Amino acid sequence: MRSASVRALLVAAAVLCLAGCSVTHHVTGPLPVRKPLANSPTAAIRLFEWGWNNRDFGACRSLLTDDFRFVFALGDSAGNQFRNDPFGREQMLNCLTHLFVGGGSAPPAKSIVLHLDPTLVVLPDSRDGKNAKWHKEIVTSVDLAILTEASTEFRVRGYARFFVVRGDSALIPADLGVGPDSTRWYLQQWNDETLAGGGALLWALPARPQPANNTTWGDILARYYEPPAAPRR
Repeated sequence: MRSASVRALLVAAAVLCLAGCSVTHHVTGPLPVRKPLANSPTAAIRLFEWGWNNRDFGACRSLLTDDFRFVFALGDSAGNQFRNDPFGREQMLNCLTHLFVGGGSAPPAKSIVLHLDPTLVVLPDSRDGKNAKWHKEIVTSVDLAILTEASTEFRVRGYARFFVVRGDSALIPADLGVGPDSTRWYLQQWNDETLAGGGALLWALPARPQPANNTTWGDILARYYEPPAAPRR
């Protein structure tokens, strides 16, 4: 009886082990983490990262200043249409709605996994006329994977440069319903640098084997942006 009981316990332990190994094997994205509070420059970028991973439109919307700008990678033809009409907050929210939620002509994301540097280094803002007390700069590597509902996969590896501003110096959008706050940080500018440094690129990989198309993170944003329809007269 004793040996039978021991064998039964060993079998049960083996089953549990196999089940645990199976669950671990199928984890493909980051483990859930608590939503960050944008109470520092690094926390603001962590909220950006969290917002993309969770496809949380509200989190990303709360970060963008009224004068927000996305700057396309140097030489990125996807940004041609925005050379004289900058890709600002309105355009970014339009894009993120279609990417995170849907409603546009391109299929929305089914899953997004974004990894930035484990340790984010905060630097003084290198742009002209910016006071380091209120303006900071963070450069980070980027590893982004997007799977759409049409089973198209996008992968980007490269760099991004973020410029953040403290809440008592930020141009805060009226629709956020908040006022100046020195304990809050916002994203004022995002530079896509996925083409910098020797051709770090984004690969768009269709579900079926086809030649990969080199593109940029900016190209994803441009393809999900759809200008609002003109009002009928």
